[in-house]
Order: sequence, then C-alpha cells, then structure tokens
Amino acid sequence: MSIGTHITLADLEADPDPILARLRAEEPVAWVPAMEMWLVTRWDDVVYMEDHPDLFSAATEPSFLGRALGQNMLTCDPPKHTRLQAIMQPPFQPGGRSGTFAANELGMMADQLLDAVDPTGFELMTDYAQPLSAGALATVLGLDAYGFDRMWSWCEGLCADLANFENDPELTAIGEQTKADLGVAIADRIASAGDDDSAISWFVLEGAASEEIVNNVRLMISGGINEPRDGIGMVTWVLLTRPDLKAQIDAAPAKLRRLIEEVFRVYSPVGTITRQATRDLELGGSRIMAGELVSGVLRSINLDESHWTNPQEIDLDRREGTHAAFALGTHRCLGEWLGRQEVRVGVERLFAHFPELSLEPGQQIEIHGFEFRGPRSVRVRG
Repeated sequence: MSIGTHITLADLEADPDPILARLRAEEPVAWVPAMEMWLVTRWDDVVYMEDHPDLFSAATEPSFLGRALGQNMLTCDPPKHTRLQAIMQPPFQPGGRSGTFAANELGMMADQLLDAVDPTGFELMTDYAQPLSAGALATVLGLDAYGFDRMWSWCEGLCADLANFENDPELTAIGEQTKADLGVAIADRIASAGDDDSAISWFVLEGAASEEIVNNVRLMISGGINEPRDGIGMVTWVLLTRPDLKAQIDAAPAKLRRLIEEVFRVYSPVGTITRQATRDLELGGSRIMAGELVSGVLRSINLDESHWTNPQEIDLDRREGTHAAFALGTHRCLGEWLGRQEVRVGVERLFAHFPELSLEPGQQIEIHGFEFRGPRSVRVRG
C-alpha cells in the first residue's frame, strides 16, 4: 500500500522529517489523500517541475494562496508573473527601500527592542525575533503606522488559512476575516501613497492596479515575517547549543552568513510550493493526472541525500550550490535579500548586546510545523 495513504497533516506538523525521508527513499512522488495532492520530495523532480511551467502551472484551481490572499504573483505563470515581479521586486533589492532600511534603520530597530527586554530572562521569539521581522517589513512596505503587533496578527491570520490543507472551516474563517481587515488597511495606504520611498508608493508609481497591490502585499506579509522570525530563532538556538559552530563564528564573523544559509537549508522555515498538472504525465515513477495538485516539498529537497553530502549536517564550508528555502526558479521569493539581512543583523545585534547569552535551563526547544516551521519558544538569559 502507498505510504502516502497513511500520512496525515497532524503527523507532518509534528515532525515531517522522518516521513519525508521515507518518501524520498521509497515513494518520492506520493499521493496523500488527506491533503488531496501529490508530495514531491526529491530535488531533481522539484527542479523539473519548476523548469516546466507548461506541465506544472502555478495557476492552480483550487488555490490555497488564491483563497487566503487573492490572486497574486505566486498564483500565475509568465508572462503575467513576469510583469508583476518586475513591479514588485525593486523595493526589496539592495538598491531599493530595503537597502536603505538595512543600512540605516535595521540595527537601530534591533537595539531598541533589545533595550526593552528583561536581561534576566526573555522569550526570544515573541520579545525580539517577531517584532523585528514584523517591524522591518512594515517599514519597507510603508505600513509601520499600524504597529508591529498588528502586522504579526495579520501574518498569523493569513498563515492559518495558508497551511489549512485539510480545509478546516474555522481556519478558513480566520483567514477570511484577516484577508478583509488587511485589505482595508492596504487600500487606505494606497490612497495616501505619495513621493515617499515606501514599497507601496513604488507599486502605485509603477502602475500596479489596486487589487494587484492589495493581494501581493498580503502575500508579502504572509511570507515575509515568518521566515526571518524563525530564522533568527533557529540560528540563535543553533549557536547556543553548538559551541563548535559558535567558536567558528567567533573566530571568523563573516562565516555567520554561511551558518544562516545552512540553517535555512536544514530547517527550511517555509515548506512547499504547489502546482497543478496541465496534462497526464509521469514524475518520479508516479502517474499524475491532468488537474491534480502537485506540491514540491522544499523542506525535503533541502535534505535530499542524492543532492547533498551529509544533508543533516550544518557545514560552514559547504559548496554544493544554493538551497531551496526561498523556493526555486521563476517564483523564487523576491524578499529573500531583506530576509537574510534581518536574520544576520538580528543575530549580530543580539550577541553584541548580550555576549553571555544562554538558553534558560531545563527547557525543551520544540521545532514545529510543516508549511511554516520554527521554534515554538526559545527562552534565553542575557
């Protein structure tokens, strides 16, 4: 019997790695009835999917992304995607708003948050990583007037529905309410857009339609806060539990960038990319019918033994090419540069502020989630 028939979303949320490892070894393209989609778990097969949008379309029906956010750049193929990407990407490049923010404001934002925590013990994720990630994106977008907490609540609400593979009506309702609330806020910001350097003002200037801006800003909020937030938490956790890696970073601080890439690869905060087969075809030894949903599992391909040497190991000297934590190909995350800066600066400022930082004794760090994966809680002492 197929392995996929026994897989539940609850199992994947709790600990996907052993399930995905078995799929890679025995059933690399597996139909999972609980999710009503195929899971594709090997690197080469997911690359093939991304290289053949004529066979695997991003314009899926049904669409989790479309339902939760509205139609956006990840729910369409070129040339429509190409046009949207050309409009949306510049503010997230080093020469855009993200570059000036990272150079002039990100460090100060981190320091202000760290000045406010209790050095005798604080929760790294909620007291620091979360507001830093939410605040960074809010500032770049031009939504900072709404506050960091509201940005995070929007992110949580959208992600509840994005990860709702089993179509839980309660999660859908949360997503719908968040979608509507955020839509009003973005529309108000579009109406007040001017000659400031915010990303939203840039989108307006470049001629994007209001609906395109609203839907794609929802996309940016749903994906642009979780990944750097969880990245800060996981890189810090690794440094505090791996004195060998901490020693390497202390001796050569530039290696922090390599550590960040390896942590993103090994723990992959974002789980999947979903496509739809446009015709009957074969992939990885499985027969896929036209119209079926096909999910490339980024977390799995980043640990694919046929692509990586000792994939579970964090190797600061690894030279096997880029990972897929920010996806692959045409639909690669446009905010990845900013996300990397948030993690790097966030971790650097944290350890500069608290050189003796340590984990609070006795806690068990739980890494949880499938579509969005990160630490539930990391309590530390300065």
